[in-house]
Amino acid sequence: MCADMDLRDRSFLMKREGVRHGDRLFPLEKYDVVLSEEFPLVPAHWHEEAEFTWIRSGSCVYHIDLCDYPVGEGDVILLPPRVLHSAGSFPESRMVSESFVFHMNFPGAGGSDLCSMKYLRPFANREVQFPYVFSPGHSVNPHLRDLMSRLSKLYESQEEGYELLMKSLFLELFYRIWPFRLQKTASVSSREQSEKLKLVLDYIDLHLESPIAISTLAEICCFSESHFMRFFKTHVGMTCTEYINALRLERAWQLLQSGRYSVIDAAFSSGFHNLSYFYRVFKKKYHMTPKEALTQVE
Repeated sequence: MCADMDLRDRSFLMKREGVRHGDRLFPLEKYDVVLSEEFPLVPAHWHEEAEFTWIRSGSCVYHIDLCDYPVGEGDVILLPPRVLHSAGSFPESRMVSESFVFHMNFPGAGGSDLCSMKYLRPFANREVQFPYVFSPGHSVNPHLRDLMSRLSKLYESQEEGYELLMKSLFLELFYRIWPFRLQKTASVSSREQSEKLKLVLDYIDLHLESPIAISTLAEICCFSESHFMRFFKTHVGMTCTEYINALRLERAWQLLQSGRYSVIDAAFSSGFHNLSYFYRVFKKKYHMTPKEALTQVE
C-alpha cells in the first residue's frame, strides 16, 4: 500500500529540518510526541540524523519513503538518516510516543574502526537496510523497548557518566537489529520520487513568506501541473495548497506564542497577506482568533 503522505514543542517539522538535535559534542535529543485531534500531523520532513521511536499508546500512520506504515502501541520505529517521513493521527484518536533523534557520529559512524566500517556506516549510508517498524510480535521488539526505557531514564537523570552508557546502548541497538537486515533496497524510481519531493518541501520552506506557484513546484519535479498535484497529494496526504496553509498556520502559531510578533507581523511573516482570510483559517484550526492566541502569551 505505497503512498506518502503535534506537539507544540516540535510542531514545525518539515522539509530538511533546520533544527539541530543536541550539539556537536553530544548530537542527540529526546522528544515526547503527542498527536491528537488538535495537533494531528507531523509534516513531511527529513534530517541528517537517525531516529529511534517507541509508540507508547494510541495509533497513527507513519509515512516513510513514500509508503504507509500504520503503527500502534508497542511498535518500535527505526529510521536511517535522510529518510523522508511524516506522521498523522486518525480522527478522534491520540498517539503518544518517545523519540531519540541522534547523529550517527554519536555511536561512532565517523570513526575508522571495524565497527564503524562494517556496521554503522553502511546503515548511515543506507547500504544496509532494516525494517522501519518492529512490531510487538517481532522477536527483537522486547529488547528494543527495553533499550528505549533505559535510554529515557538515563537521558532524564543525567547521572555522572550517563553519556558513556547511552553510547553503549545505541551500539547494542545495532547489535540487536543486525540479524534482521533486509536484502531488498528501495527501487531507483522510488528514490528518485522521494528526492524530488524533498526538493519541493525545501523550496516551500524557503519561500513560505512569499506567494508559491504550483507551476514553479511542478517545474522542480519536471512534471506537468496536473501530474504534480496528483503526485503531491498521493505522497503527502493532502493537496499542495492545504500543506502550504498548514505550515503557514503552524509558523504563525509559533510566532504568536513567542510573544515577539504582533498579529499582523506574524501573519505576513508566515505568508498570509490577506488578514481576514488569516483570521478565518486560524480560528478554524485553533478554535481561537490570532489576537486571543497572542493574549494567552501576554
